[in-house]
Amino acid sequence: MSAEKRQVSISIGTILKTIIVLLVLGFLWLIKDVLALLFVAIILSAAFDPMVDYLHQKKIPRALSVLGIYVIFLSLVAGAIFLLAGPVVQQVKNIAYDADTAHFYQKIEEGLQNLNQIGLKEGETQKAQGLSVLTNSLSKATSGIFSFVVSLFGGVISFFIILVITFYLVAEEDGMKRFIRNIVPWQHQPYAMQLINKIQNRMGYWLRGQLFLSLIVFSLVYLGLSILGVKYALILALVAGLFEIIPYLGPLMSAIPAVFFAFAESPSKALMVVGLYFLIQQAENHLIVPKVMGKSVGLNPIVVILSILIGARIGGAVGAILAVPVATALSVYFEELVETKTQAENRLE
Repeated sequence: MSAEKRQVSISIGTILKTIIVLLVLGFLWLIKDVLALLFVAIILSAAFDPMVDYLHQKKIPRALSVLGIYVIFLSLVAGAIFLLAGPVVQQVKNIAYDADTAHFYQKIEEGLQNLNQIGLKEGETQKAQGLSVLTNSLSKATSGIFSFVVSLFGGVISFFIILVITFYLVAEEDGMKRFIRNIVPWQHQPYAMQLINKIQNRMGYWLRGQLFLSLIVFSLVYLGLSILGVKYALILALVAGLFEIIPYLGPLMSAIPAVFFAFAESPSKALMVVGLYFLIQQAENHLIVPKVMGKSVGLNPIVVILSILIGARIGGAVGAILAVPVATALSVYFEELVETKTQAENRLE
């Protein structure tokens, strides 16, 4: 059988549609910062909506409920900044100073000598000298953390824009659904409403659970390190709370600097810090997470890690923060596609 020649004809309409899609994608890329603000507002509205619905059932107007939540939320943020900003900045400066002084190196050397005294072979202790590499880069790392904190809380204008958008989305009953009706063709609105409702619920559970989980881990780490007398307990606890967003790797990454600073004081204290983080991790996995994140359907850990890396590459710190909610929304969308396809196949059978 001779091979048939196949001709592929591309119509002008197809070319125009492709060009339009590319132009739209390019435009969305240009306004990605604005879209990020809108997406943060959607996430916050998903978190606030259940509380506003509850207060609305108690005959409290939605607008007044949102304002009350804002007052409480901003008071907590202002109080946290007032209490933590000064000590955090001072501890960051102290870390950078200690990393540049001979006294800090002396502490590390004394720790290595103590390991020799308890019978560790010299060849093995030489491997530990790689800690000096970590010490050399510590100053840069701490300045990076400081820059991240400053950039996170420095966008005052963007922050208030987000609050305004969130207010309008939550203050009006079904505000999100009305917003969707204005941008989605009427024939696709029922499907879009169902999808948005699922995404809102998933994001709301995730955000509330993640904030509570980070707060618990921060408190436990700060309390434990303070009891053990580890220097820079506050900044180390903040790192532990922030890194909770990264599954599996986050707790390990936050434990490394704590063990390092404890080792600079004594090897025995470093072992106690390892035990502390291990106990907190076990309590988190078996007690805290099932209670706090029970209604939040989690993503695959690899998906979360890849999402954070991609988000950080595209949008820096803001991209890393938004990566998991975006991945959550996409997972809901693909789950809905699979469910719709399955239902269609069942009807055909």
